[in-house]
Amino acid sequence: MGEKDISGWKKISIARKLLNEELSNYILEQKLNERKPLLTVKFLKGFTVHIRYNDYDEYSYQIQFSQQPQDFIRYDNFDDRWNVTSKPHHLHRRNTKEATESPMVGIPEKNIPILIEPIKNLLK
Repeated sequence: MGEKDISGWKKISIARKLLNEELSNYILEQKLNERKPLLTVKFLKGFTVHIRYNDYDEYSYQIQFSQQPQDFIRYDNFDDRWNVTSKPHHLHRRNTKEATESPMVGIPEKNIPILIEPIKNLLK
């Protein structure tokens, strides 16, 4: 079984463990959705991170700053309409509707350390 062959629930478990190992002192609240592999983490600085996987190798990592439109950073591969070299993997930068190349590939062991870096910058 390869890294991409594990279930969304297994991936969310790995992601949660990695996030907690690095950032537990900054986490206000965590919520794991009971119906789908979705983890919501609220940080002391006021932003929220949503991590989602499914069993079809799709994922989304979103840092949400407010409820305003496009006030988030999101890495995902839920659609492939974006003309980027990392297609279908792409990054939605804050306050824009466009997408750019993404370093993510949907594997928690590779992606969560990358996701942790901008989160650490927000916690400074």
